[in-house]
Amino acid sequence: MKTFSVLFNILKTISVSLLIMLPFTAGSQSMPIYLQNPSFEGQPTMNGIPAPWYQRSVNLIAYTLPLGSNNEIAPSDGKTYAALLAASENNTSAGHAVWTSIGQQLSHPIEAGKAYLISFDMALMPEDDKSDQTAATSTALAILGSGSEQDIGERIWYSGVYYDRKWGRITAVLKPKKTYAHLRFEPYVTDYDDTCYVVTFLDNISMIEETLNFDTYAENTCYGHSQGKVSVVMHTMDKDNYVFRWTPGGYTTPEVSQLPAGKYTVTVTNTTKGNSRSETVEVKQWDININPLVTPISCNGEADAAINANVSGSKAPYKYALINQFPEQDSAIFSNLRANYYTLQVTDSMGCSKMQSINIPNPLLLQIKEATTRPLSCSSVRDGQIILTMSGGTAPYHYSISDTATQLENRFRQLDAGGYHYKVADDHNCTVEGNITVERGMNDCAVYMPSAFSPNGDGKNDLFKARVQDDVTDFRLSIFGRWGQLVYESSDPEAGWNGKMRGADLPSGTYIWSVIYTDSKKQPMKQQGTVTMFK
Repeated sequence: MKTFSVLFNILKTISVSLLIMLPFTAGSQSMPIYLQNPSFEGQPTMNGIPAPWYQRSVNLIAYTLPLGSNNEIAPSDGKTYAALLAASENNTSAGHAVWTSIGQQLSHPIEAGKAYLISFDMALMPEDDKSDQTAATSTALAILGSGSEQDIGERIWYSGVYYDRKWGRITAVLKPKKTYAHLRFEPYVTDYDDTCYVVTFLDNISMIEETLNFDTYAENTCYGHSQGKVSVVMHTMDKDNYVFRWTPGGYTTPEVSQLPAGKYTVTVTNTTKGNSRSETVEVKQWDININPLVTPISCNGEADAAINANVSGSKAPYKYALINQFPEQDSAIFSNLRANYYTLQVTDSMGCSKMQSINIPNPLLLQIKEATTRPLSCSSVRDGQIILTMSGGTAPYHYSISDTATQLENRFRQLDAGGYHYKVADDHNCTVEGNITVERGMNDCAVYMPSAFSPNGDGKNDLFKARVQDDVTDFRLSIFGRWGQLVYESSDPEAGWNGKMRGADLPSGTYIWSVIYTDSKKQPMKQQGTVTMFK
């Protein structure tokens, strides 16, 4: 972690744009209050700011810039400006967040119950090369009123989060709850990253003028509706006359209803004194976010599905209903549902509702599409097979026969002749079962090879393959051409040669074959012969 002496020796800048309100005034109600040296004119230094500005406590030292660093910008007014520092908790040796706090005594106090306008230029230190991973990407500034240099004071304005890295003109409305003789400026880390610090530049502070004292309020609207409301509340004891004008809309009352979501600016004018101020307020939408979690039906025809509405946003608590199925309820979960199309309706505490369609399908019926057997190869072996082909249900399937352990393969091997009871369960534990018989072959145990075949595509005798009537292992069939070249080879007793080599047809004629295997008596066997191919 970098120390502050290293962190803040390289200073950087940014200009900030105000997001919340853009007030203006015409004709002040009292004499303006002036700040001395509002552009921090003095000798550039890393050891403080020029008089009559003071720095409260010993948190962090403010700088007077520019000093010629690459991370500076030109002053917005005059020759110098102030750099205010702030650091998060884990970026300090103090064990807690620290920041610069600068201020000065006003020419006369700001009074409780009044409103004042002040403007200034602000910027976030540039960090264009991104070389310093601990530098913040945003900043914020607070203005405080206090009774003295030592007084902690009251926050009377806060900028919110700003990101711009060029000078921006900010206008603030100050509404002190007490009368204060001092005004202070304090920056804040807004990234909430334990390794972050921020440097905020400040310049060209205006005089402080009393302005119209009012607050604006907004009530949000339901999503997609026009139920919003905006209003102005005046804080004055005078008998002056005030007029109001809202844009957009051109409304002239202090309260306007039935508004869609959006930003609305009201200009309040004191027609008695001729001064005015504008302020912007936003009507937002109560947007209900529905991300339903559906538990599907387990088996065809069952009524065991469930819907969890999984709602966020807007304002809790919520009410839930399935239109024409379940009346409104407090629980977000609907259980014991059959396959159907449902309309979920969620209503928030503001009376706003939102609906979403949900389809719960009925899974296909679990069925045995085909159940086949392979009889024993010959009279003295146990190599029967049962093959079950499934449809419907929910894969994967689990197979068992005659109370044996389940398996994922749909083929049972090495079976003796006889009757078997099979059972298949899908992934939702839906089951289907039945009975099947494996026959015993009465042939002698042997491997037979044909003497000819005709691969002409007529579906008859198109493959040259072994007829295995034994429980063989380690099987290998090899076929050679006239000059002894290998043209086909396979270790699968079920496979056969189609008369081609690497996809190309071979000519009719006689070919040599060789087959090796281990028979059911565990004896190694080898057979050889010729086969004639006709086309």
